[in-house]
Amino acid sequence: MFGLAVTVVVAWTVDTRRHDGQVVRNVELAGRSVGGLHRQAVAAVAAVAATRYADAEVRVDAPEGGFTATAAELGVSVTEAATVEEAFRVGRTGPLFSRITGWLSSLRSPRRAAVRVAVAPAAVYQVVAERDPGPRTAPTEPSVKVEKDTLVAVDGKSGRGIDPAEVIDNLPAAARRGIPMRVRVGRGKVPPRFDTEDAEEVIAEATELVRSPLSVKAGDATASIPTATLRSWVRARPATDGLVLTLDAGAATTDLAKLLPEAGTRPTETRFTVVDGSPRVVPGKSGTGCCAPGAAQLVLDALRTRPTSPPTLPLTRVEPKLTAEEAGKLGVKEVVGTFTTRFTAGQSRVTNIRRIADLTRGMLITPGTTFSVNERVGRRTRERGFVVAGVIQDGMLAEDVGGGVSQYATTLFNAAFFAGLDFGEYQAHSLYFDRYPRGREATLGFPHPDLQIKNTTDFGVLIWPTYTSTTLTVTLYSTKHIEATDTGRTESPRGPCTRVTTQRTRTYPDGTKKVDTVGALYRPEEGVNCS
Repeated sequence: MFGLAVTVVVAWTVDTRRHDGQVVRNVELAGRSVGGLHRQAVAAVAAVAATRYADAEVRVDAPEGGFTATAAELGVSVTEAATVEEAFRVGRTGPLFSRITGWLSSLRSPRRAAVRVAVAPAAVYQVVAERDPGPRTAPTEPSVKVEKDTLVAVDGKSGRGIDPAEVIDNLPAAARRGIPMRVRVGRGKVPPRFDTEDAEEVIAEATELVRSPLSVKAGDATASIPTATLRSWVRARPATDGLVLTLDAGAATTDLAKLLPEAGTRPTETRFTVVDGSPRVVPGKSGTGCCAPGAAQLVLDALRTRPTSPPTLPLTRVEPKLTAEEAGKLGVKEVVGTFTTRFTAGQSRVTNIRRIADLTRGMLITPGTTFSVNERVGRRTRERGFVVAGVIQDGMLAEDVGGGVSQYATTLFNAAFFAGLDFGEYQAHSLYFDRYPRGREATLGFPHPDLQIKNTTDFGVLIWPTYTSTTLTVTLYSTKHIEATDTGRTESPRGPCTRVTTQRTRTYPDGTKKVDTVGALYRPEEGVNCS
């Protein structure tokens, strides 16, 4: 027996030395025989294995369901150098007895060299998040927030499902077993990849970077981004090796647009005009504004480098708020309401009537919105083309800049009344003038009283005022589907004043009728208060 053992040892020694610089006898790597091959040849086999493994299927089994992916999708790649070394280690490492018995076994069957792989954790986390069939609750990674003007860390929270870390730990062993690869994991608690200390590192970096405002440029406009604004954009983004500092692109884009409103060229808005009594769409044109995607990254780069001149942020294409196609679908096609009032030519109030008509001509009330005269026109001032004329102030006749615009309000009010539109805020004159329909009129002040027209229809409503030397006409264009008529007026005393109520009946295409009213309260003369 002793002699046999010596013979085996001698034979093993001789055979091993014969393979110096080569893989030992009868070794397989990725299904290929590499025994007796030199390093260069083994490297070629490892390269082929790397290609095969990239396309290999990986089945991840877990309670209640797993998923399938390719090795490449999971970031599994053969480390060719390590795999070659693994082939050369076979039969040359470990206890002497094991090496000898392994050599004896190789005389009958091949020995396997393990394929060594590397795993990209970020890829595994992404694939598991996308393909875990559940039940799954994603973990929340640590983040940062602003609290009392200071960046603070927010702890992450564990989720439940397949733990990507467990998949990562099991993939190398699955690769060594060969392809297709199969990984068996549990289903349970899934901790965040990173911890609060990672978030604190982001905060330390960000705090240093946003210590002072940053000047930026877009087009011909420049602005300084305040420290508080910069701080509010700070985010912690999970990356391959940890949390990294980034800026919230959405918040940055929104805030930069406010800081640089004059950057670029404003778009020409789509509008309507009226030709020979027919509404027509005038298409708008696109413009440019601040800022295009990528602006947040440029700001972050500038915070890190603090250049001597403001970084130039890219402009983005800005479309009109309403496209020509959208405008064409609004049903602005015919007269739905019109009203005319008269005035004496040459009065100063006529200047104001025409000015407010010009400022509101072409205004579009889209479905579901409210048109406010005061919001559109603003305070009536000399700088905006208004002049001093007669007004009513606290029940007394007086003069002020913008006097006379209430005639426009009354004309618009009546056009909307007969178009079947609804009203928000409105108020009649406190003294009655016979140039207006009694009880069916409106006045204006600033900021109140206002005149508000509500568009509760499914169609757009175009406001189109016109005037002559003695008349003002307001015409509303839309799709006619309501017949509105004045169906009576009642008057009742209220102290020394008179309450006038006008009834309106609206008839709809299905025959439905709805009745509502508008009202006015008139003083008998100047200075009399209603009680």
